[in-house]
Amino acid sequence: MDFELTEEHSIFKEAIRGFAQEEIAPLVDEAEETNIFPKQLFKKMGSLGFLCPRYPVELGGGGGDKIMDCIMAEELNKVNAGIAASLMVQAGLSTQPIYRYGSEEQKEKFLIPAIKGEKIAAFALTEPNSGSDAASIKTRAVRDGDYYLINGTKIFITNGPICDFATVAAYTDPSKRGEGINLFVVEKGTPGFSVSRKLDKVGNRSIETGELVFEDCRVPAENMIGDKEGGGFDMIADTLTQGRITYGSR
Repeated sequence: MDFELTEEHSIFKEAIRGFAQEEIAPLVDEAEETNIFPKQLFKKMGSLGFLCPRYPVELGGGGGDKIMDCIMAEELNKVNAGIAASLMVQAGLSTQPIYRYGSEEQKEKFLIPAIKGEKIAAFALTEPNSGSDAASIKTRAVRDGDYYLINGTKIFITNGPICDFATVAAYTDPSKRGEGINLFVVEKGTPGFSVSRKLDKVGNRSIETGELVFEDCRVPAENMIGDKEGGGFDMIADTLTQGRITYGSR
């Protein structure tokens, strides 16, 4: 088996390395000092196809593969782990469920703008009493006509304070442990959705991390990922598996 990079991978590696050194490195000190992410990087990377390199070109991505995701992670982290983490969430955790399981309407409204860097995305799974164990979350989503009312709190959410939308895990049927979970796309400005606080950290302060609160947050049923209640646990497991591969290459 040949473990050498292909020519395409090598070209991408040099390109993303150059971008990181020229466009990201000069922003690191200020971002770490102020705890403010340089949001212009999303659009800059998106316009070059660097933000989500493995997504198809027709969606605005780079048309590459998982190896390119890992190359991006490696090169960005050489410059700054905090800025890299925010960009990696955009490229994977927050958008993977929409890419794999979302409707065409959801892809058009949320995924394509995220891939292009026009919208910033977050992945809202972790809760005050629940880490990456999705089955133990407490957030609820109750059907109310053409909407779902979401109630719960998410914590340590990367991009939370700056996101235009969040992919949110919630129980639609808590009697079915794990299997009763769904994922919802919740937009910034939706009544009942707020960033209750921005979290400071000892290191990686360039990541904007926050606590998200949902209080009778009224989300259109069409924003549920998937065509039926349940099935969200498998979507989360798939998403986290993809993420772990990328994060392992940091």
